[in-house]
Order: sequence, then C-alpha cells, then structure tokens
Amino acid sequence: MRAARYTEAGPAAEVIVVDDVDAPAAGPGQILVRVAAIGLNPVDVKIRAAARDFGPIRYSDRPGWDVAGTVDAVGAGVSGWVQGDRVFALASFPDAAHTLAEYAVVSAADLALAPSTWSDAQAGAAPLAALTAWQALDAAGVEEGQRVLVLGGAGGVGHFAIQLAKARGAQVVATASPAKHDLVRGWGADHVIDYRDEAALDGIAPVDAVIVTVDDALPPRPAVAPGTAVVTITGLSAAQEASLAGWGADPIRRILVAADGAQLARIAELAEEGLVVVHLDSEYRFEDLAAAQERVETGRVTGKVVVLVDPEA
Repeated sequence: MRAARYTEAGPAAEVIVVDDVDAPAAGPGQILVRVAAIGLNPVDVKIRAAARDFGPIRYSDRPGWDVAGTVDAVGAGVSGWVQGDRVFALASFPDAAHTLAEYAVVSAADLALAPSTWSDAQAGAAPLAALTAWQALDAAGVEEGQRVLVLGGAGGVGHFAIQLAKARGAQVVATASPAKHDLVRGWGADHVIDYRDEAALDGIAPVDAVIVTVDDALPPRPAVAPGTAVVTITGLSAAQEASLAGWGADPIRRILVAADGAQLARIAELAEEGLVVVHLDSEYRFEDLAAAQERVETGRVTGKVVVLVDPEA
C-alpha cells in the first residue's frame, strides 16, 4: 500500500514522500480501515515542520489522524462492526495514528458510522475539528438559551463550533472577514462581525461563553462579564489571561482534543438531521499531499482541507 512519510523537519515539498509498505493488520480491539479521505489540520503541518513532539502530541514520521473509509477487517474482541461499514474517526490522538495511507488501523473506540448526508471527503475532513468544537463547548458549559462568541467563525473548528452551539439552542456571535460573512451566517451565526472592526467588536454585549479558535486572539472587553467562560484551543499569553481574569472571566480553559467515537456518533446524528455540514475549502489527491499541507499553512483556509485516497489507483 502507499503511505506518506516525513524524511525530516522541513518544507512540505521537500520532506514528504510516499512509500510502498505492507498494509497493517487489525489487532485486538482494532479495525482495519480502507481509507477514502483524510482531513488535514494545523497540527499536521506544525508537527511536520518541527519533526518533534508538541507536549502530549506525539510526532511520527508516518503522519495522519483524521480518517474516513470503510471497514476492511475486524480485530479480535470487536463487535458491532462488519466489513463494508462506512466509518470515520479521529484516530489515537494525541498519539501517532498513521492514517495518511491507503489502509489504517483504528481503535474501535475511536470509530463512528459516517453520516449518510456527508461525502467521504466531508467525513474525512471532519473528525479533529468537529470533536474540538464539541469538547470546547462542553468545557464552556454551553446550553440552550446562552450567547456564545466564536472567534474565527470561518475556520475548521470555528464553523463546527457555530453549528454545534446552534444545535444546543444557543445564540451565536462570530467573527470573520467580510468576504466570509454570508457563509458564516449560513452555518447559523445570528450575528457576524468583521474581526478587524474595533467599533463593532466593542459593541458586542456580554456573552456566556467565548470559544477562541485562532492564534493570539483576545475577546473584546465588552463581551466578557463576570462568569463568562473562555475556552481556547490555541492558548493565550500570560498577559491575555491576566486581562481576562481582571474582567471577571471564569478561569480560562485551554483544551486539547481527545479521540472519542461516542461523541463523533452524536455529531453524526446531528449531521443526519441536517444540523451540521462540512465546508470543504479544497480537495487534493494523495500524490498532491505537499500542496495540501501548503494550503493549510497559508492560514487562510475556510472550513477544511481534505486529501482523497483510492486504494485501487
């Protein structure tokens, strides 16, 4: 089978190679997935560029975490899955998973049935970003009737955070560049604000929760009231955290997404109801993996970048 590999730290076009290797076998508690599509995320390009661990995130020269495809074989002790089931997963994260290949071994606990309303490309693009949004909303305690501010509403995590917050019955305010406002409204945002418009940002009334999905972003002061929950997926500086604490925000939480098949299954149920869609920024073939990673590195992705795989090619 074909499998991607990093030769060392460096630019995507110089260090990504595709090897012919033996296909893995499903062990106890595992499922062998014939891969159809793999989502790319900022963590993929950061870890390739550095070729080292990032805290608990394990580096491997065989990359990939997101995956969608079909069940090819079932390991010992696994029930409820049969060959041909259409599945998707965030595999093993933050441990190495090796999904950027034609076949990948995935823990049965990480898998969920892919929504029939999503294409293989959409299912492959979704897991890490959708689970991050789900877990961020959980960490913020978002529930029906609350107001949520999503900083970075047009990104991979941001566009899921908007939809999942709306599915919980929350009102959503989101930031995005003006060219993306119609898209963001289409995902359910009640109000969309240009992230560069300081006057508009200062006009945001206090919210119950802030979900920070972009680097070095501090919510506008008027949006934060005593008790506002602030959850970041990127981290905030000590000075930013001090400012938020001085404004009365709850203790700031930084989350690292965890693989969770049960939560993915709940997201899939919402997708079947038409409440969650996946916006694809761009699709690439496996042989164009370097270009796909370069697209992610621009930092201007709307929704998700996905790599398509065909084991028969």
